[in-house]
Amino acid sequence: MRRHRSHSRSADTNETASGTTHGAVAGLSLAADGLRFVADRRTFEPGVPVDWTFRILDDRGDPVEAFEESHGRRSHLVVVRRDLVAFQHLHPTLDETGTWHCDGFTLPLGGVYRAFVDVVVDGRASTLGLDLFASGTFDVGAALPPVETDADARYEVELQSEQVVAGRSSRLSFAVSRTDGTTPDLRPYLGARGHLVAVRDGDLAYLHVHPTETEVEGRVEFAVTFPTPGHYRLFLQAKPDDALLTTSFDVEV
Repeated sequence: MRRHRSHSRSADTNETASGTTHGAVAGLSLAADGLRFVADRRTFEPGVPVDWTFRILDDRGDPVEAFEESHGRRSHLVVVRRDLVAFQHLHPTLDETGTWHCDGFTLPLGGVYRAFVDVVVDGRASTLGLDLFASGTFDVGAALPPVETDADARYEVELQSEQVVAGRSSRLSFAVSRTDGTTPDLRPYLGARGHLVAVRDGDLAYLHVHPTETEVEGRVEFAVTFPTPGHYRLFLQAKPDDALLTTSFDVEV
């Protein structure tokens, strides 16, 4: 049982089917399902915003221009530093040429990052992954905030989980409370009570999970199947009292 103070941010989240993981292991390749993730640049100065663009190419090398919405968005971009200390969840915009735009895109710290893009093309959901680089040095294992955002002192989030076993569905339950002990109303966020990203330490295998139905006030629950033993970092997003929160937790499977 773990209690973490929440962090607030303005970024949105991506979705797949409720209560299930987004494929067994996703995000390990820049090409999958006949699609390829191609960016205009992969190196950045830390903390310097740029207008970053990328494209999703089909098996003929042409930019895909038609994407289907998943929970109200046509793409969802998750960016995590490889040591799992920095996290962003963004929604790029698509122009008429099939180019995705991330205005003001920033890598906050030096290091190597993994960018995951979730899209749906011709009814098929795909996750592609690409490494990005921010110049500079950083201390491996330094005590940096797990989520690069401003803390919101009004809320705490507690993870209550059963024994987690690789290859089996495990229930993860998150209880959100105000710091005065009262329970907030969890408002819908992109059509769900919450969204969960799990990233495996070492290779950054990516799971995206959506909540199961529950009527318990102030609580959001997920059924997660971790594919292998290992260390995973969980990034939860929920919306108590209309405040969008992001928190992180560590799970050993």
